[in-house]
Amino acid sequence: MKILIANPGSTSYKCKLYDADSMDILFQAVVEKIGHDDGIVKYSFKGEEENIRKLPIKDYHSAVNLTLETLKEKNLLKDISAVGFKTVHAKGVTGCVELSDSVIKAMKEYRLLAPVHTDVYLTAISIFKELLSIPLVGLFETHFHVNVPPEAYIYGIPYEYYEKYGIRKYGFHGASHRYIAMRAKELYNANKIISCHLGGSSSVCAIKDGISVDTSMGMSPQSGLLNAKRVGDLDAYALLYLMHKENLSINDAVEILMSKGGLYGISGIKTGDLRDIEAEMEKGNYRAKLAFNAFVYSVKRYIGEYLAILNGADCIVFTAGAGQNSVLLRRKITENMENLGIIIDEEKNRSNPKEGLISNDDSKIKVAVIPTNEEYIVASEVKNYLLSKANK
Repeated sequence: MKILIANPGSTSYKCKLYDADSMDILFQAVVEKIGHDDGIVKYSFKGEEENIRKLPIKDYHSAVNLTLETLKEKNLLKDISAVGFKTVHAKGVTGCVELSDSVIKAMKEYRLLAPVHTDVYLTAISIFKELLSIPLVGLFETHFHVNVPPEAYIYGIPYEYYEKYGIRKYGFHGASHRYIAMRAKELYNANKIISCHLGGSSSVCAIKDGISVDTSMGMSPQSGLLNAKRVGDLDAYALLYLMHKENLSINDAVEILMSKGGLYGISGIKTGDLRDIEAEMEKGNYRAKLAFNAFVYSVKRYIGEYLAILNGADCIVFTAGAGQNSVLLRRKITENMENLGIIIDEEKNRSNPKEGLISNDDSKIKVAVIPTNEEYIVASEVKNYLLSKANK
């Protein structure tokens, strides 16, 4: 059984072909600058060197078709049993499910909550339906958080709106947090874990015995930590006040919340990338430093909350782009937490391990860097779905 995992982005497309028996990656590709004449395609087959091509890539259809034709040349296309997607959100739907018309309708119903993510997935799904006649299966990001207790997911609004519209906390980055839970258990026998997925999109998750018990994102990926351009936690009345003073429409407000806030909005340097913000900090840019410190504070605050919820932790894990690569970010988040049993080893942290501990031997709570692997989780769940379907 071979499973293709599709990972669409706004101007890029990535995919990996897994041998579902061994979970080896047989093929992987990245298509960048979709819609441009100077598009870039990078791909490699297992045991072979990477190939890089530059050519015009008209649209998303062309990008997907290009990778499928490459697989066809190696006679691998016919062996694919399903295409898996790391789908985000759908009203009344979670878990690993076939992307039927009813599921697509449910995704569209909650589109407003994650428009950028949902739109690119809907586009990619429609293209694959056109090009291939095999099952398309989505593992929804919300699924890892289905065991969050009601007292953690309920909002303080009239209960009828929860019943009528499903307004509650759902949580996201499920595949990433699930992988971290699995890997931290394997490496450090950790049962109580705080997973910090920090990058362009960021969230923190409290995990006990492999199960999510709370997470920072809410009904949408817009809440929780500051993100690159998303505002994170915000008093609802602050938004209403702003809409009144600036005479903003709902669409105006959505653009501010989704595209003009977060690190980008605070720093004023027209980027939400923490690498750029750290570079500006070194130049003495006050607003860049403010954005960085606000991000650090929000992560530290959620770690504190989850230490209380879990009654301590075995391991705190940093993952995703910034979590895995920013020495400064990890140091600032964990400093002055000795009384909570968290002590960083500066030398280990500076060495920036690809995977390993950065905590001092005297630290009661282990602190680790672990690279996430969302595609592995999606491929595993799609495999289980197909086997379950075949055995019915």
